[in-house]
Amino acid sequence: MQRFDLKSLAVRVGGRLDGSPDVEVTGVASIDDAQPGDVTFVAQSRYVPRLDDTGASAVILAEGVETNLPAIRVKDPYLAFLKAIEAFARPIEDSFPEGVHASAVVDPTAKLGEGVRIGPHVVVDARCEIGRDTVLGAGTVVMRDARVGERCLIYPNVTIREDCSVGNRVILHPGVVVGSDGFGFAKGEGIYHKIPQIGRVILEDDVEVGANSCIDRATTGRTIVAKGTKLDNLVQVAHNVRIGQHCVISAQSGISGSASVGDDVVMAGQVGVAGHIHVGDRVQIGGKAGVPNNIPADQAVSGIPARDHREWRRSNVHISRLPRYAEELAELRQRLEELEKANRASSSTNA
Repeated sequence: MQRFDLKSLAVRVGGRLDGSPDVEVTGVASIDDAQPGDVTFVAQSRYVPRLDDTGASAVILAEGVETNLPAIRVKDPYLAFLKAIEAFARPIEDSFPEGVHASAVVDPTAKLGEGVRIGPHVVVDARCEIGRDTVLGAGTVVMRDARVGERCLIYPNVTIREDCSVGNRVILHPGVVVGSDGFGFAKGEGIYHKIPQIGRVILEDDVEVGANSCIDRATTGRTIVAKGTKLDNLVQVAHNVRIGQHCVISAQSGISGSASVGDDVVMAGQVGVAGHIHVGDRVQIGGKAGVPNNIPADQAVSGIPARDHREWRRSNVHISRLPRYAEELAELRQRLEELEKANRASSSTNA
């Protein structure tokens, strides 16, 4: 079991110690689950009262927040708690034995860097390059002329197809497919003819791709996911898409062919982006939004079709009131008919 005194942990997470430096910390936990020996954290003021009931021995929180617990004071409690988790986490490499498993098939022309770990039934095809300290989990297939960089973590049953390139420190979760064929067909003589997909995929450094996500190779040229971008589970990236740096794309989102996404974009779950459009830098897209047109930078949009988030919220308020509006309209129509009827009767009498 990993153990830290509170002073050492404060140094590790970059915080200021407020309390006894000798408090021993043996784990991390949420406020509700924490037990003696655990350190917890508070990132939002509404959770501060719950510290009175927590079992934690210490807390990570911002300056100026009152607590009776020994504390590590930091600017960003959430980020500091992440560092605390890293301090206690067992290195994931420990789950993968060193060396090349006897059942793996590694082509003689492949180049393996120092410290590479290759699990059972892995296939590394001709002329592939695997960087140092990279892990290839069981059942993974790296096809001819593909490149995987240094210190990557490739979980079991990942497929990296021919000619594709994976940067350094990339994480691919189980079931990811990099370089599957783009969805390209031309109809002629009454049938669909497959368009050969002869491009490739490039994943830049520090990209992470969630389980069972798929990034299609370009028809020609490249499909690119730029450095630092994180894709959730079940994300579809179509052929010739370009995704910028440090984007976050949530589960079940799909980006259609030849669309481009700028830097620092956030997509909530089940977003659909049409093909051949551009989403600008720092755009935020709400869940289940449909994006049929270009979005300029620094916008927040929601809905189908996607539009300004505030406008979408106002529209939703009115939509929720439609039954009441319908009743009021029917009542007004009835009153109008009665007034017209009375007016006609009055006109007839006067005549």
